[in-house]
Amino acid sequence: MNRKFLSNIISIIILTISLNSINLYGFEEGFIWGLRANFNGSATLPSISQEDLDKMGASFMKGSVGYTMDGEAELGYLFGVDRWFGGKKSEFSKFSGMSLYVSVGVGSGFSGMVSGGTFGGTSAKMFININYAPVISFGVGSKLYLLESRLALGLQLGGKIIADTSPEYLAYSDIDLSSVIKLPEMGEIVVTDFMMKNMNPVMFSIKLMLEYNQPINDRVEIILGIYSRFNIYKPKYITMPDSLLNLIHTGAQRPNFSTETPMSSLYLNSIDFGLSLGLQFRG
Repeated sequence: MNRKFLSNIISIIILTISLNSINLYGFEEGFIWGLRANFNGSATLPSISQEDLDKMGASFMKGSVGYTMDGEAELGYLFGVDRWFGGKKSEFSKFSGMSLYVSVGVGSGFSGMVSGGTFGGTSAKMFININYAPVISFGVGSKLYLLESRLALGLQLGGKIIADTSPEYLAYSDIDLSSVIKLPEMGEIVVTDFMMKNMNPVMFSIKLMLEYNQPINDRVEIILGIYSRFNIYKPKYITMPDSLLNLIHTGAQRPNFSTETPMSSLYLNSIDFGLSLGLQFRG
């Protein structure tokens, strides 16, 4: 018996043992709870009418891309195919069941905007990136489990709450505006009592996810996933540092504009996309 043949035999034995181990940990139904970390890219998708742009002296507003992180905890119940869907696993070899769950999380948020206008007779683009923390997320969802519960397709409806009263910002321009403002500039935006009472902190979100569950034993799994989440956000007002507000007052010649000026058409929607890594516990 040559070495190559012996090596092939050993490989087949190891593969058979591995497959039997995977089948041993096939989960049928019951409670599921998990912890995961999400690593996100976030693209801001602003929408605003020309009337509200004119209040700021801007000609357009676009979005930009940033990075955020958050952690989530989930609690749900998996309804197995044998008991709840009237079939044997042999008849539903690709379908394992469906779960309902609730989730809550905490992390950071991002909003990036690019606006164009005329400042002191010169056309310029202003860039401002705002980072929030903490942002509290919540949701209710369902997952479809396939391939002996190894693969999960999910849909979640929920929202986010911005709980930061002093978000950090970075502001810069594509031209020199040193006669009016010194850029680039970093700092914190102080959210006033008026903003706390009147600005909407809640956004609605829809999340789609694809997850692979790798069993460690019959109770614990490692979760690897990708997801995309669309957020709808209507703040009613716009926040900005005092230096940019002064730029609008002087350079753009809009002395009556303030952070208390209503922006009824403004939406700061966003789309998050990223990777998930975590642990899932069953039973």
